[in-house]
Amino acid sequence: DKKRTSQSIAAEINEMYRDKEYKVTASGSQMDLSALGGSGVTLRIVGNDIEKLQETALKAADMLEKVEGIGEVDDGIDNPSPELKITVNKEKAMLNGLTVAQIFGDIAKSLSDSSTATSITTNGKDFDIIVEKSGENTLTKENIGNYKFKINDMTASSDADSTSAFAMAEDSEDEDDDEKEPEKEEVSLSEIAKIEETTTLSAISRIDHKRYITVSGTIADGYNVGLVSRDAESQFENFDLPEGFTLEFDGENETIMESMEQLGLMLALAVVLIYLIMVAQFQSLKSPFIVMFTMPLAFTGGFLALIITGKELSVIGLLGFVMLSGIVVNNGIVLVDYINQLRLEGMEKREAIAEAGATRLRPILMTAITTILGLLMMAVGKEMGSDMVQPIAVVTIGGLVYATFTTLFIIPIIYDIFNKKEMKKIDNSELEFIDD
Repeated sequence: DKKRTSQSIAAEINEMYRDKEYKVTASGSQMDLSALGGSGVTLRIVGNDIEKLQETALKAADMLEKVEGIGEVDDGIDNPSPELKITVNKEKAMLNGLTVAQIFGDIAKSLSDSSTATSITTNGKDFDIIVEKSGENTLTKENIGNYKFKINDMTASSDADSTSAFAMAEDSEDEDDDEKEPEKEEVSLSEIAKIEETTTLSAISRIDHKRYITVSGTIADGYNVGLVSRDAESQFENFDLPEGFTLEFDGENETIMESMEQLGLMLALAVVLIYLIMVAQFQSLKSPFIVMFTMPLAFTGGFLALIITGKELSVIGLLGFVMLSGIVVNNGIVLVDYINQLRLEGMEKREAIAEAGATRLRPILMTAITTILGLLMMAVGKEMGSDMVQPIAVVTIGGLVYATFTTLFIIPIIYDIFNKKEMKKIDNSELEFIDD
């Protein structure tokens, strides 16, 4: 159904099959331009402790889900892997003559099911000799706490040393017989370590050498990404974070605002360049300034078109405004330039304005209509993905329609206000201005 978003359909499927183990998520093709339009809120939780990171991500997801306008929420913990966590008590380990490294090495060695002992060569082919452990000695999460470490009895060792020294003093010939090897004792893993079942991330993401989890939420139908993002940011102002953790908003809205800022600078540069080009063409500062008044008219029409059609102001829409800045000035240039020509020929100012308006009406309308018709199919298209490029056509058409008709009235009025002096052509082709 093209009237619905993929996120809302995925949310409905998940609601229908809540008792199932799987989860449906919405995804787009490589040609999906939704990132340019803005459709979600994303926050990044940065910290090094994986357990606290997961706990904080779950709390953040619950809080984000309560924000009005948020649809499907992803806590960023995709397919967590089960984990058996062994925390060694260093003091108990040292009392038994063990180190954390020794404990880790013994367990890792015991967990390996098989190993390559050697290899033999037969008829020019090499074969590995695999030594497998018996099933009785296989470690599982149920019996790993009973794993035994062999340790030396330090007390027995000391007694053996004393006995050996006494025997040497009494009879050096019986030294080898009296010496005793330190007795071997065993200690189980559960006595020197804490064993618990937990879950861990299937993949760990890092930024600036720190781990992070991304919590995201889609925007529900009928809501604006900018307004929802603002509500979400205010909701997380007092969010309780563990020590050393940070929370950053890095969603679609932030991307859109950054892109809009860059497009705003691009638009400002376009306006400056257009003005300088017209100054060089008109050889005047006043006439280009009058023509520039067509831009606010066009931008007003573009915003009205977005409101009428229910489109959001997005990065794609801003591209339409950049296009308008170069298209709409054509009408003003045609009109102002012809007024100046008529006045140079000796026609009175207001008579020249009226004559230029009547004469240039047809080319102005033809220019606008051809552009509008060329963009009309883009504006009303219903094909897959057409809604992503529609804002360009909507803004351009709205700006042209509004600016074309208002230019025929506003520009002549502004021209009359700013030109208080009569223009007369002289022999050396210079312009002489005489006060009225």
